[in-house]
Amino acid sequence: MLWHVFPLGLLGADQGGADRVCRGSLRELVEWLPHMNSLGADGLLLGPVFASVSHGYDTVTHRTIDDRLGAVADLDELVAAASSHGIGVVLDGVFAYASRAFWRLADPAELGDHWFTRDHQGGLVSWRVDSLVTPDYDSAGYQSYVADVMTSWLDRGVAGWRLDSAWSIPATFWRRVLARVRETHPTAWFLGQVFDDDLPPVVNRTTMSSTTEYALMHGIREWLSGAAADRMVTTLRLHRHNCRSRSSPHTFLGNHDFARLADTVPAALLPAAFCLLLTLPGIPGIYYGDELALTSTWAQGGPDALLRPPMTPRDLDELDDTARDLLASVQQLGAYRRANTWLTSATLTDITTHAGALTYTVTGDDHSIQVRVNPTPQTVEFPTDEQQPQAMLGMATTHADRIEIPPRGWAVHQT
Repeated sequence: MLWHVFPLGLLGADQGGADRVCRGSLRELVEWLPHMNSLGADGLLLGPVFASVSHGYDTVTHRTIDDRLGAVADLDELVAAASSHGIGVVLDGVFAYASRAFWRLADPAELGDHWFTRDHQGGLVSWRVDSLVTPDYDSAGYQSYVADVMTSWLDRGVAGWRLDSAWSIPATFWRRVLARVRETHPTAWFLGQVFDDDLPPVVNRTTMSSTTEYALMHGIREWLSGAAADRMVTTLRLHRHNCRSRSSPHTFLGNHDFARLADTVPAALLPAAFCLLLTLPGIPGIYYGDELALTSTWAQGGPDALLRPPMTPRDLDELDDTARDLLASVQQLGAYRRANTWLTSATLTDITTHAGALTYTVTGDDHSIQVRVNPTPQTVEFPTDEQQPQAMLGMATTHADRIEIPPRGWAVHQT
């Protein structure tokens, strides 16, 4: 399981980029490692850390750490400390585009060997917005550069890469680059950011280790915000299909680009959301603060910095009752998840609804659990033919012929 942080936000940097002061270096994330362990996380997914103009995704160079986050030595210290806690560090690789201040664009060599696409007048081609430019993904020089960058940081001990906007880059680029990196780092993990619903073909075309499954996030949020139970059944059937690929998808409830989970899902149903995330097959991730019911004042079209607030470990000592109770539930589910690694590649079956509630079964490696989630304001009774199934997590009253799940409750039974 991954704990996903946006370092420029978490560490209090000016995300606009005008103020280059380092208010907190990457080294300070070491203080969060006990919290990550308490969640059951074995991976730390970092948002952009390389030198950039403003928000981190407008990269200037991938060779140095953004001065607002410290220096290379600070990342080295974090990687070493995380490893001692059983946590691997995954970096965010922004290779689909670059800032107009990207170092190569000031290099005379670019004039004779273009790494970036040009229009018919020789001008740089923008990538969605004018401040970003589009690389030439067929350029052998750019492919070599990306492979060398990934390899160099893997040499320093990072565990893998999130490949930002991987959906916008041809699969041939990824096959060539990842093959080169795997020559020296065969076990490195590569997570592609894609928006496809049908993930197995993407994995096969690109050779990535895993891909993002946005459909699951949207389905969970919509169902727990009042959509019909059939919406969740459709979502889980798609998830079942996506789990049949050669790799498990990356699952999550939120990230740095979307409204906070607690802004969209009622507080009473946040534990149910994490029950779904942490009992379904896949490689789950938690966006920092979601496990604490963190809310925001962000609105569509507003500044994204509101989704990426500063926090310190001391904030964990000042939680209100809602946040404290949610954190306890997430820690319980996370500990179960980390102790049951078979869930990553498990099989999802028996997806049904009953009186507005949901049940499904997850099996693998001679293990089997049945999960029930009731988002309604009434107690829901699930008939069962089993003899006193063993309740392991959550809230349930178990009888010989039925299982009762309280309003807005959830439970995990061993079968």
